[in-house]
Amino acid sequence: MSKAKFVSPAGTAQYPWLQPGRPDTAFDAEGKYKLSLRLAPKDAKHMTNLIDGVKSENFGAKDNVHTPFDVDEETGEYVFKIQSKYQPKYFDAKGNPIPIDQVPTMYSGTELRASGQIDAYTAGGKKGISLRLAAVQVINPVSGGSGDGAGDFDAVDGYEVGSSGGFEPAGDFDDELEDF
Repeated sequence: MSKAKFVSPAGTAQYPWLQPGRPDTAFDAEGKYKLSLRLAPKDAKHMTNLIDGVKSENFGAKDNVHTPFDVDEETGEYVFKIQSKYQPKYFDAKGNPIPIDQVPTMYSGTELRASGQIDAYTAGGKKGISLRLAAVQVINPVSGGSGDGAGDFDAVDGYEVGSSGGFEPAGDFDDELEDF
């Protein structure tokens, strides 16, 4: 089966599992490093052309071949699914290798590029194309906080922890119910 190398344009990562030594093990005991990469239609053209080339070389013009991308109906963006069971190599925005202990935390919204290999596969009667991750170039990492929501809200008037009497609704709630 023929293969091709790919280097994606810069895009936005969704649900990345890219931290060194921490693959996603939810559905695979060995784990996978993976992400969904969102690209604008004009940026996605190069990737879709490469995928179509591998598809036609391996399967002809058959339409029943699974491809590793979807189009978001609301935004028109292409969402590419890229994964590997091997930890990728990491590079900064200038193309310099990032030492493993200095790889930034990457959450959804991280801007990055991905590179790897486009593979054709046949398994259990299903045919498809997959994007195998080899390296990521971190352009603008998005790191999460503690994940508990602290610091997300500005102060407003209303209920306050420790206030006496608990919660009191404005107006007479019983009178409002009688109107129904």
